[in-house]
Amino acid sequence: MGRFRRTLDTAKASWAVLQHDRELALLPIMGALTSLAVVIGVGVPIWLSTSGISGGEGSAGNEPMLWIGGLVIALGITIVTVFFHTAVVAGARERFSGGDPTIASAIKTAFSLLGVIIPWAILATTVGMILRAIQNSDNMVTRFLGSLLNMAWGVLTFLVVPILVVEKTGPFQSLRRSGELLRKTWGENLIAQVGFGLIGFLAAIPGLIIFALGAATGGAGAVIGGVIGFGWIALVVVVITTLTAIFQMALYLYATTGQVPDGFQGSGMSDVFNERSQGPLMRGF
Repeated sequence: MGRFRRTLDTAKASWAVLQHDRELALLPIMGALTSLAVVIGVGVPIWLSTSGISGGEGSAGNEPMLWIGGLVIALGITIVTVFFHTAVVAGARERFSGGDPTIASAIKTAFSLLGVIIPWAILATTVGMILRAIQNSDNMVTRFLGSLLNMAWGVLTFLVVPILVVEKTGPFQSLRRSGELLRKTWGENLIAQVGFGLIGFLAAIPGLIIFALGAATGGAGAVIGGVIGFGWIALVVVVITTLTAIFQMALYLYATTGQVPDGFQGSGMSDVFNERSQGPLMRGF
């Protein structure tokens, strides 16, 4: 219960930072729109060149093109996602450093980090495809194992983007560094991912209710309910994504400097580390 309380406190602290720099919430929206452009820009030409023109299902000779197209789309979406996530984290770092971030400054920083963003995106895409293949297995045990591995990967890579922003290291060095910091942040890491997800789910409930009520009425009500419900859920996703990025930067700064960033002094972050540093688990590392 104490850890969940700290999750609420860190969410509030992240929200307070977002109130100073609300424009940061536009970055995930820009990322989503750019990802959609990637899907359309790559997917539509491939569809037209294979089965789209004739209206058929496509021949076996088109399979390599479809596989390549799918890979390009997956990699493109990952690069875009990491790029805009990096921009939000960079904006949070600027705020914690006493600056006043803007969309332009955040994106400029992300562009300057393309040399580390793209290699990391390639590694993340590769691992993601492998994990997805395991999770799509017909064997129930294999699917369960895939889910555990996917969760472990999320925990292990939680601080990779802040590391890219601050330390500017390559993908494997960043992954190893994230693992090192996990020893200090494992509890807050897990609680943040589960807690922020739970907060997002609870916040999305009104949108789900509106969506369901609209569908039940049918006709124009379904359209209106669908638009409002989807819009609300999309807003929740954007806010939670931004809050998570802000918290990642705050957690990284505390883990590496021992100083609680401005705005997080009352979140219990220092108590978490003080308790963990005295625990038996940490003495084993």
